Amino acid sequence: MELPQTVSAVVPRSVTEIADAAHAVQANVVTLKTSMQRRLCRPAGEHDIKTPAPGPVRRARDILLALDVVKAYSDAELQIRLRQVWGEFCALCWLFPHVDPQAPLNFDDLDPRQVVRCTGEANRKMETIQKGLWRLRHEQRLRHDPTARTDAAFQQQHAWATAMPLEVQGRDVSAASDDAVLQTACEYAGMLAAFRWALDDRWDWEGSGIMDLTLTTAQLETT
Repeated sequence: MELPQTVSAVVPRSVTEIADAAHAVQANVVTLKTSMQRRLCRPAGEHDIKTPAPGPVRRARDILLALDVVKAYSDAELQIRLRQVWGEFCALCWLFPHVDPQAPLNFDDLDPRQVVRCTGEANRKMETIQKGLWRLRHEQRLRHDPTARTDAAFQQQHAWATAMPLEVQGRDVSAASDDAVLQTACEYAGMLAAFRWALDDRWDWEGSGIMDLTLTTAQLETT
């Protein structure tokens, strides 16, 4: 099983940078959720994501999604993008101890005593997310790629996959619906991207390759 390499000797982002990103991503979550619920003609309160609007975004505005881009998404694209951005927000919230993404702290007016989790703990969490994303993508290939069952390498990896427990919306990944697996994979990809960005200041937000499961040597050297 080939998993992403953890880059060493890097500079993590500051508490302020992470908070500013979280504030902007919270706005993106609300924008996407509101757009989705309007298309479905459903009240925003019925959605499983309850994160409130964060108020005006004055910093890290380059992270904000353009409204015309959101409007141009197909229904399927909108759902995928919402789950990916929700994953980003959950990861950024996790970096602040005991912060619930459904009821987050005010990232725009951060207490100067606020801290984030240590780099070692965050790297261990990122590794867990990497493994989970690998398991989800393995499951997707198992279900949808007819060549998977005749691929010797895949079959070897399958033994590792079945030994890796992962819950998807309350069910084991192997018993979850295709839609649940897809949504969860999008969330994990978003979480992985946010952790990489926060833990290595060479990455741009949602930069090219930041959601790739395995980083190439070139990416490790030039991110």
